[in-house]
Amino acid sequence: MNRYTPSSVSSIRDKKIFFDANILIYLFGYGTPTIANWENQYARLYSILNKQNSKFIIDFIVISEFVNRAIKIEYKNYLASNNITEKDCKYKVYRNSKDGKDALNDIYLSVTDDILTQFEVVEKNYSKDDLISMCSVDSLDFSDKAIAKICEDNQFILLTNDTDFKDVNIDILSCHKKICI
Repeated sequence: MNRYTPSSVSSIRDKKIFFDANILIYLFGYGTPTIANWENQYARLYSILNKQNSKFIIDFIVISEFVNRAIKIEYKNYLASNNITEKDCKYKVYRNSKDGKDALNDIYLSVTDDILTQFEVVEKNYSKDDLISMCSVDSLDFSDKAIAKICEDNQFILLTNDTDFKDVNIDILSCHKKICI
C-alpha cells in the first residue's frame, strides 16, 4: 500500500487514478469553500495529473454519491438563501420544485458534459462473497468498501480526501496529511 502526495505525483505518471466523490465535489464547484482550501489544492493536483497523462476513472457508485451529495448541498444553499428551515421545506419538496429540478438539471449537466467526457467509467460485478466480506464493521461505509474493492481489484490509485480510507490496503493519492502519514 503506497501513499502519494502532490509532491510525489510525478512518480505515478500514466497511472489510473480512481476519483472519490469528495474530489468531484471539490472540482466541480459544489459545496462551500473549505478552511483548508481543498478545492484549490485538488484543482492543482488534477491539472498536474492531466498534464502527465494519468487516466481518470470513476464508477456508478461515485456518480451516485456525487449527484446525491450535490443536490443535498444545493438544498442546504436554497434553505440558507431563503432563510427557511428544513421544517419549512422538506428535502423531497425542494427536489420536486422548479428550483430543485433546475439544480438537479445543472448537476446532471456537470455529470454528462464535464465528468463523463473526461473520465473512464468502470464496472464491477460484486459476487456474493464480495458482499459478505463487505458486511463487517470498520471505518468504511458500504459505498467506500465497494470503492476500495474496485481499486484493489484493478490496481487503481484512489484519489480521495476521506480520512476513513487511511488504513485501507490500497494505493492512495491525497492532499490530506492524515491520509498520507
